[in-house]
Amino acid sequence: MWRFYKAKDILGRMDERCIGLSERIEVHRWAARCNIVYLFYLVIYSTYAILTFLTATLSGTVPWNIYNPFFDWHGSTRNLWIASFFEFSAAECLAFQTGMLDVFPILFGLMLRAPIKLLIQRVDKLCSDPVKRDDENIEDLVNCIKDHKLILEYVSVISPIIEHIIFVQFLLVGLVLSISLINLYIFADSWSKLAIGAYILVQISQTFPFCCTCDLIREDCETLAVAIFHSSWKNSDRRYKTSLVYFLHNAQRTISFTAGSIFSIGLSTNLRVAKLAFSVVTFVKQMGLG
Repeated sequence: MWRFYKAKDILGRMDERCIGLSERIEVHRWAARCNIVYLFYLVIYSTYAILTFLTATLSGTVPWNIYNPFFDWHGSTRNLWIASFFEFSAAECLAFQTGMLDVFPILFGLMLRAPIKLLIQRVDKLCSDPVKRDDENIEDLVNCIKDHKLILEYVSVISPIIEHIIFVQFLLVGLVLSISLINLYIFADSWSKLAIGAYILVQISQTFPFCCTCDLIREDCETLAVAIFHSSWKNSDRRYKTSLVYFLHNAQRTISFTAGSIFSIGLSTNLRVAKLAFSVVTFVKQMGLG
């Protein structure tokens, strides 16, 4: 929790630099994207619970076979729906809880991209105003360097939480995705495939969006370094150029996350995990283990 409050404080300090209207609109736009992502996660997690509830109950069985000593649903349609509804209520609460746990890495990633994008815009404006003196240009450059330090501090605060969670999810997603695909191709009937398909979508959403965000963050860092190099620095004084070289050197260190300090988090790693799951399914089908 202290990391959460620390990250929130750093984001507040970043927002203090958003003086212009265009920058404030950009911050609100990224906040709206976070809200959309959060809503998307809740929808797909709830869809899985609803489809499992309906397909199982309409097939004449309870969805998750949770022990319930109060209702004997065998031979009674009314008790079946009551018992299934109680299971659905518990599963829906778990789905919301799991969705909130799985969505925050990508939210932290999106909130990281916003200040990087704003910093790129500020770098593009350096030394672009002919009215400003050299001291004012150096002050603008120093403020950009401070913004970059805040971004790196934000990464150092949130990365220990995200990296451990993504590492565990990478270990589990390959196994669970393999079992789900085996169930989908071999054992499931036509109605159960809907619920299993929603569950597979839930499994993919645990890692794929954040891996995609990590790749986009790397591209943003490269764009920042290019923007610093191509900024208007040729006619600046020596102090400005020295500070700019320092800024460029630090900006060339790409921001990246590693899963458990073992392998880099990105789409390539996520695709390898997905290929492993499909390889297991292919092996099971060819060997006739179903």
